[in-house]
Amino acid sequence: MLGFSSAPSVEFLPAEGTRAWVADGLRQHVARLGAPAREPRLVTKTALDKPRDLDDLFELLCGVQAGVGQADVELTLLELDPDDPPSKHGYTPLGDPVGQMMHTFVKRDELLMVTVPAIFRVTELVLASVARELGRIAVHRAGGHRVEPTDFEGDAELAAIALGLGVWVANGAYVYESACCGGGCGIDLKSLRAGLSMPEACFGLAVDSQRKGISRRVVSKYLQATQKAALKRSWGFVSKQPALTAAPEVAALGT
Repeated sequence: MLGFSSAPSVEFLPAEGTRAWVADGLRQHVARLGAPAREPRLVTKTALDKPRDLDDLFELLCGVQAGVGQADVELTLLELDPDDPPSKHGYTPLGDPVGQMMHTFVKRDELLMVTVPAIFRVTELVLASVARELGRIAVHRAGGHRVEPTDFEGDAELAAIALGLGVWVANGAYVYESACCGGGCGIDLKSLRAGLSMPEACFGLAVDSQRKGISRRVVSKYLQATQKAALKRSWGFVSKQPALTAAPEVAALGT
């Protein structure tokens, strides 16, 4: 597990192949997810700054769903019972729930989202998980992933970035990657994982923001120091590569 700082020796720019994967993935999501992924949206706040229980989390989810084109999506939110997993009731995971504190399952047209109580101890984990799961639901509604199963989690987070939730993805990625919540949360962060690394998330955020005309100053306001440095590095690179932010061909939802 890498630990990042703002020291000049740290290379925040992802490798060339990864940059291409992130940019291509975002372009595909913008084309497939329709208007919600094309609007210049940057979600940074909710009515609940620090959700503390399932009721708070459900209110937060519904509020964000309404803003990202999922107002018509119905889902059930439950606390995970290890002795009564969703699989016992015919639900299958949309992706890989291992190493996550929240995950979405499906049974026919029913969506079930489960979470663990410990998630409420770190707000960044709540918001990053909400972003990933709403990205996951968007991909599911559009016909599913078009990447290898090993990339499903990263792909769901790219969809979240396309929907305007990239700040939450980036801030959460730093917590996962540094395995540090700031002290005292009592969570074994080393056992958790994100789909994108922090530099990958910040690179995706730079690509998406520049495509939509959102300034780096606006985005940076909502990032911590290390994420700001990573965004700045990627922003400068992306600004010199217009092909990365080229508008995708628009496809109908579900194609």
